[in-house]
Amino acid sequence: MIENFLPLLEKISPAIITILGNLIFYLWIKGKVDKSLEKNKIAYGGIFKEKVNIYRELLERTYGLKKELSRFQYVGVKEDGTVIMEKINDYIQFASINQPFLSKEMLSDVNTLRTEFQDVFDNFYKHIANSDSTQLNNFFQAGNKLRANEPFKEIEDRIVTEMRRDLKIENFDA
Repeated sequence: MIENFLPLLEKISPAIITILGNLIFYLWIKGKVDKSLEKNKIAYGGIFKEKVNIYRELLERTYGLKKELSRFQYVGVKEDGTVIMEKINDYIQFASINQPFLSKEMLSDVNTLRTEFQDVFDNFYKHIANSDSTQLNNFFQAGNKLRANEPFKEIEDRIVTEMRRDLKIENFDA
């Protein structure tokens, strides 16, 4: 019986060795790939979470500045100007620190927002701090810009669109 099994073993042993070799090779490669994927998941998961936090903070600061400027227009006093100026500077610093996480388009939009905030603030502050009636026209123009929400709304929408694209939820309807 063993004599009949030997020729069969000679014929299938190369196949068995090949299968075992391939299995060992597969398990070795799979282990390396799994480790690499896990490292990338950890690294990119952290970056993803950081981007979400940055986007959220950026929108929160944008809406907060608009609210502060609107309040400043109606009930602001000269001393409030310092607080708002600090918030605008914090906005600039936040955007500058987080540049690596923002696209060039978003950075451009954030800079435009900053410029618009500064322009509105300057016109409000000049009128409120100096009680200068010659600044009244600029004061009302700045107020109209803030009330019309232009270009703020357009830029905020682009930021939200980019956020959704980065987060891969472009077609998500909340």
